[in-house]
Order: sequence, then C-alpha cells, then structure tokens
Amino acid sequence: MKIAAIALLLPCAAIAQDDWLYAPMVARCLDSGTQACIGEAASLCMAEEPQGDTTMGISDCLAGEAGAWDVLLNTEYAAARDFARAMDADDATLFPEYAQRADQVQAAQRAWIAFRDANCAMQHGLWGAGSMRRIAAADCLLQMTAAQSFVLRDYHSLP
Repeated sequence: MKIAAIALLLPCAAIAQDDWLYAPMVARCLDSGTQACIGEAASLCMAEEPQGDTTMGISDCLAGEAGAWDVLLNTEYAAARDFARAMDADDATLFPEYAQRADQVQAAQRAWIAFRDANCAMQHGLWGAGSMRRIAAADCLLQMTAAQSFVLRDYHSLP
C-alpha cells in the first residue's frame, strides 16, 4: 500500500513517512476519532516551513502528511486483517462459509488502492500542464489515504 504510484505524479515531492516532522500530529488526528483534523498537519507545514506557500512547498507539505497517513494506513490494515482472521477462526468450525473476512478485507483494500490511484491520477490530469496538478494530486492522496485509515480503524474497532 505504498504511495509510489502517485509519487510518480509528484516527482519532486519529498514524500516522507513516519519521520516527517508533523507525523505525531497526524497520529493524534487518527486517535481523535474525527476526520475534521485531516490536513491540519499539512496546513501547519505550509505556514511554518520556508517556501511552504509555494506550489512546491504546498505539494510537499501535502505529500508529507499523505506519507504519514500511509504509515498509519498500513498499521490499521494489518490490525483489520488480524481482527478479521480472529473472527474467521471463531467461525471456521461451525460456519466455514462465513470465515472469509480476512480475504474480504484484503480484496477491499486492493480495490481501494486501485480506486485511489485512478482517482488521484484523474485529479492530477484535470489540470493539464498547470502547476496546480501537483497540489491537486497530493491533496487527493492525502484526503483519501487519511479517510481510509479511519475506515480500517472503525472496522477493527467493532465491539
């Protein structure tokens, strides 16, 4: 679930992972349980970093937050698969036809990745040769990756 495919759209972006300066802020956002904080770390980056208000700076800040979300997404995906496997194990003997949750989580995530990549490529392509394409693709990647992190967190947090 790496964001390499979209990174190709952003060849100069420094897509950081968990070492990005604002990564703890992103982790707190996920822990908060509300999606209202998605993008706040990138906004802070844009305000505080030199050149953060340039096209390159904006897209790099967005890509940095997207990278931090990608780290969390991978953690949430692993937890969702583990949760699904445990539920499958409970059903395997009496209801084996329902013991397919782990495969369903994997299929859903693979389909989501394909959708995310196509959707963000579409956002990138909308702007043609304009410099806004970098910002649009980075923002799309950020928003979709963050939202999916919450989806996976909700899945494995069921009672």
